[in-house]
Amino acid sequence: MNKVRYISALCLLLCGIAASAQTYEKVLSDNFWNASYNVAGARQDTISRSYAELYGEYFGGEFRDTWEAAEGWRAVAETASIRHLKKISLTGSFSFEQKEGYGMCGSMFIDPGFYPIDVMEFTPGRNTLQTYAFDGGISYDVRPHWRIGAKMDFESANMSKRKDLRHTNWRLDMSIAPGFMYHRDSWAFGAAAIFRKTSESVDAEQVGIAETSYFAFLDKGMMYGAYGVWTGSGLHLYESGVDGFPVKEFTGGIAAQMQHNGLFVEAAYLRSQGTVGEKEYIWFTFSGNEVTVDAGWKISPEHRLRVNMGWKGIEMDESVLEKVTANGITTVQNHGSNTILTQGSWHVSPEYEHLRTDIGMEFRGGLDWNMQKSMTTQVYPYIYSQTLTDLSAYAGFLFRIRKFEYGVKGRYMQGWVAEDGRLAETASGVQTEPFRLQEWYDRQMEYRTAARFCAGIMVRYRFLKGIYIEAEGKTVKAFGLKYIDGRDRLIMTLKIGYEF
Repeated sequence: MNKVRYISALCLLLCGIAASAQTYEKVLSDNFWNASYNVAGARQDTISRSYAELYGEYFGGEFRDTWEAAEGWRAVAETASIRHLKKISLTGSFSFEQKEGYGMCGSMFIDPGFYPIDVMEFTPGRNTLQTYAFDGGISYDVRPHWRIGAKMDFESANMSKRKDLRHTNWRLDMSIAPGFMYHRDSWAFGAAAIFRKTSESVDAEQVGIAETSYFAFLDKGMMYGAYGVWTGSGLHLYESGVDGFPVKEFTGGIAAQMQHNGLFVEAAYLRSQGTVGEKEYIWFTFSGNEVTVDAGWKISPEHRLRVNMGWKGIEMDESVLEKVTANGITTVQNHGSNTILTQGSWHVSPEYEHLRTDIGMEFRGGLDWNMQKSMTTQVYPYIYSQTLTDLSAYAGFLFRIRKFEYGVKGRYMQGWVAEDGRLAETASGVQTEPFRLQEWYDRQMEYRTAARFCAGIMVRYRFLKGIYIEAEGKTVKAFGLKYIDGRDRLIMTLKIGYEF
């Protein structure tokens, strides 16, 4: 996934500063194996917790990415549990989300940036998104020192835009990870296999006859690509013999884990293969390799360190297809492919946590560093490269006073972008440069690199028997903007929940 884009978006939600984490989340994070690919390690802990929660959220403001809503709301119902029995542990969760966004255009995907290709439209309108998700895992003691386990994650989403150029999307994200674990005394070792499939289909349409044509843009990397009327063949939104604009990706990999007392380390390798199109109409193929390392250290009951780091490389090829008609039969011939995008991403995220249950205080703070290097070669001999970097620091406090919990958190982020262009051959004779959607590119890069400060405050009141209510407000203030219309963003949340 394009981690750089998501770090920028997650800043609006003050990700990674969960100072107001629920009791369930504390129990979950206390065992480092719960955040790994190997669910067999869930039995390294013995505390059982569950929760159910309903909440509503409002968001609005002009400091937003090109695809985000000017304002909107969402409602979420979710529940999760981890239960430890005599020889078996069970984990699971379920959630449903309804989201309405107003004034939305830009990327037509549900999860922009997840794939190396994108398709955009330019008519602001209302989008409705529904997301269903569940996961389940089991860990079982087969021998005194051996455990096996398996986990499945499933998410299905559908989105519809109700104004031309209107479109309907279906997205699927499913993964399975079986694993095993060996433990003796203060040592534990494990490994897990990882299988994942993701897919999304964008079905665009126009109702009636409009006075003007609707345009779309196919982003093949760094906002270079094809721009024109949405029914044009170069955009692949209205292709005969293809249902919509389908994308799918298969991922496989392996992860290994080690724990000694309070130290935990996991290393994982993933290999992915993806296609854009279907049947004989495969317009693009892309592949990726990813390496991640996660480590956690319980220095003492009060002090903990976590570090997440990784690298991911992506390469995307564009196919050269030709429709050939012979004896009244039309077939598609593939004359090969050209590499049009290569991309490498690095990230490092250290975090420190301090827990003081005796005085009812928690602190969490850390850094996020991301760098993405891209090179696009869509039209020979033009070569364009880009280096995009961002750095952010965050901190959060939680205070408990009787039945009340108060949380404050903040994050500062700054990004940088540098580009370079050159010719692979000066005497090629090609004079037509690749098309870039410059206005939208300027806005997107400004959003991803603008200096900003994010702040949030939370108040929670706990009733008897695990029932609680919570109100939270978050705001973002950006500085030095040139292309984005506003520098503020606001998110307000109201929750009611039950822990047991």
